[in-house]
Amino acid sequence: MTMWIFVAVFFAILFVLALIHYRLNKEFKIETSWLALGLAPVVIWLLATGQLAEFNGFGLAFKLNQATALPVSLQQEGSLIEPEQISANEKEGLSKIPAFVEKKVAALRLNINKPNYYSNWAIKQYLQALTPYPFFKYVLFTRTSGEFMGIMDASQLLFEMRENNLDIVARLESGNVTTLGDITTASIEQGSSKEKALQLMSHNNLSELPVVNEKKQLIGMVERDRITSNIVAELVAANK
Repeated sequence: MTMWIFVAVFFAILFVLALIHYRLNKEFKIETSWLALGLAPVVIWLLATGQLAEFNGFGLAFKLNQATALPVSLQQEGSLIEPEQISANEKEGLSKIPAFVEKKVAALRLNINKPNYYSNWAIKQYLQALTPYPFFKYVLFTRTSGEFMGIMDASQLLFEMRENNLDIVARLESGNVTTLGDITTASIEQGSSKEKALQLMSHNNLSELPVVNEKKQLIGMVERDRITSNIVAELVAANK
């Protein structure tokens, strides 16, 4: 019965992805990567229950000789989060934009409670110049000490400033950035378990989570998909 549920989930995932693609591109197609995504819940369940002897396809390969008698624990030392480090530079003059590109900076850092320092026009110039680059993804909000306050998709902030006339400078000067619609304020400390990260992402409906050090300064991001992939790899390794 459980297997049929996962089969239904597989086709539901394919249908949703195909529908989204059709609405965006007016073209019906199914990508190979979508098949892998749809199969992921089934493969994880089969691996966890030890029912998978071998799987090889769509760029994925798994093999189990026998089911493990020991449960995989997300609390073990080897199951701590491994954040992807991101570089974040503070906004300065417009002449510094080429340096962001040269260093492939991932995030623009804006400090709160700095009156008469920023202008909406200059921030928009930064975002317009940097968002076309694939390495530039975020706008990071911090206190002047570097303490993490929140992080937001850079393209989304640019959209809000362009289309909805968002006055981001007023938010920065008042310190009222945590109420921005698409900002992520949740974070997890470096060295935390994957279990805790997944719980936080589930609770806050996030696909990725900021990771901070002991000073509450951002050091990187951890993604739900990467954690899930690591768990699958641990399951496979435990059953070799």
